[in-house]
Amino acid sequence: MMAGSRERVSDTMSGADALLWTIGRDPVLRPTVVAVLALDRTPGWSDVQARVRLLTQAVPRLRSCAVLRAPGRGRPEFVEDSRFDLDIHLRRTVLPAQASFRDVLDIAQVMGTTGFDPELPPWEAVLVEGVDEERAALIVKLHHALVDGVGGIAMLSQLLDRRRHPRHEPAPAAAAPYGRKTRGLLEQLPAPRRVLEEVLRATADPIGQIDRLVSTGTSVARLLAPAGKPLSALMTGRSSRRSFEAFDLVPGALRQAAASTGGTINDVFVAAVVCGLGHYHDFHGSALGGLRALMPVNVRVDADPLGGNRFVPARFVIPVLADTAACVQEVRRITGSWKHAPGLALSDVVAAGLSLLPPPVVTAIWGSMLRGDDFCVTNVPGVPYETYLAGSRVDGFYAFAPPSGAALNVSLVTPAGRACVGISVDTAAIPDSPKLAASLEEGFAEIFGLGRSLDEAL
Repeated sequence: MMAGSRERVSDTMSGADALLWTIGRDPVLRPTVVAVLALDRTPGWSDVQARVRLLTQAVPRLRSCAVLRAPGRGRPEFVEDSRFDLDIHLRRTVLPAQASFRDVLDIAQVMGTTGFDPELPPWEAVLVEGVDEERAALIVKLHHALVDGVGGIAMLSQLLDRRRHPRHEPAPAAAAPYGRKTRGLLEQLPAPRRVLEEVLRATADPIGQIDRLVSTGTSVARLLAPAGKPLSALMTGRSSRRSFEAFDLVPGALRQAAASTGGTINDVFVAAVVCGLGHYHDFHGSALGGLRALMPVNVRVDADPLGGNRFVPARFVIPVLADTAACVQEVRRITGSWKHAPGLALSDVVAAGLSLLPPPVVTAIWGSMLRGDDFCVTNVPGVPYETYLAGSRVDGFYAFAPPSGAALNVSLVTPAGRACVGISVDTAAIPDSPKLAASLEEGFAEIFGLGRSLDEAL
C-alpha cells in the first residue's frame, strides 16, 4: 500500500441483507423502511446535524454504498463512501401555516414510494418544522438491507437523550463488529448447502416437493411455497405506490387485553388487525374467510451490531372468526406453531442459499411467495422511557415497514408506555386508506373490549 493511501472499509452483507437488496430490483417488493418521530417542539438544526453525524460515525453502514460483486464472487458488500456528504442525506423543510401531522405523513409516503440513488448510501432523513405551528417531526428513510426493525429502533435511539437538557451530550455507542452469528434459534438450523439444495428443488417443482420437505421436519416448504394469489378477493392489486396512515392506541390497553385472553401483546395485536380487516371487507361487501399473513420473528441478541438483519419470517393463514376471543386464541395457536420450526430460516441460511442464485431467479422466487400474502405485521418494542432529540420530546414513534408484496403492513412500536401504529398501504390494493385505518381502529376497539369485559366481570 502506498504511503498516504487509505484502506477500503467494507462490510459484506449477510444472506438476509443480500436477499433484501436483490429483491429491491422489483418496485413492488422494494424494501424501504420509513420511521417518523413526532416531536413536541422544533429542535435546533445544528444540534440535529451533530447528532446524526455522530450516528453515522458509530454505524459505518450509514456512510457506505452497496457494491455488487461479480457472479460467483460472493454477496454484495457495503463499502465506505470516501465522498460521503451528510448534507445530501439530511435536510430540513418548513410546512406552510395550518399544517398538521397529516402533512408529515404525506411527505413520508412519497419518500417511501421512491427508490434510492445506487451511487449513495441508501438512507435519507428530513426534519419537518411547522407541524401544528410549533411542533416538528423527523422522517428517516432506510433501505431494509441496512437494518431490520428491532435494529432500526435501537439505531435511531442512539440519536436520543433521556432528558431534555442533559448535562453531557453522550456520543452514540460504538457499533460492534459485523459478521457475529445470532445465537439460539439459528444454531438449530440446517446448513446453508442443504438449504440451497432444498431451495433449488422447490424452485424446480414447488408443488411436488412440498410434502417431501415438510416430512423432513423443515419449514422451508412453508416459507418458499408460492402463494398463488391473495385470499382476499378485495385487496388484489399490487403496485409500488404507498399511502401512510397512523394512530395511537390507549396506553395499557394491549397489555390488558392480552391478560384477559391469556395471550401475548403480539397475539392481541395480530388479532386486532385481522378483526379490522374483517370490518374493512364488510364495509365493501366482500366475503372473507381467512387471511394470509407474513410476520418477522426477531432473533437479535444484545451482542449483535446495530446494523444488519436478524429476523426469520413466518407465514400463516388466519381464519376470520366472528368471536373476538376465539380469534385471539387462534392467532396464538397458529403463531406458536412457528416458534420452534427448525427449518424456518431467513437470516444467513435460506437467504444464504438464495443469494447464490442469479438475481432474476431470486426475485422470481421471492415474488411468487410474497405477492400472495394479504398483509404483514411488525411488532417492535420501543425505548421504555421518555426520550428527547436535541431538546425536543419524542411524543410518537411510527414505523412504516414495506408491504413486501402484500396489500399492507401494520407496524406497532411501543415507546415509553405509548402504542403507536403505522400503516403502509399499497394503493393499488387499498385505494381508500383512511377507511382502512378507521376499520383497523374499530378492530382494536373490539379487542380492547375483551379487557373491559374482564374488569366488569371482576
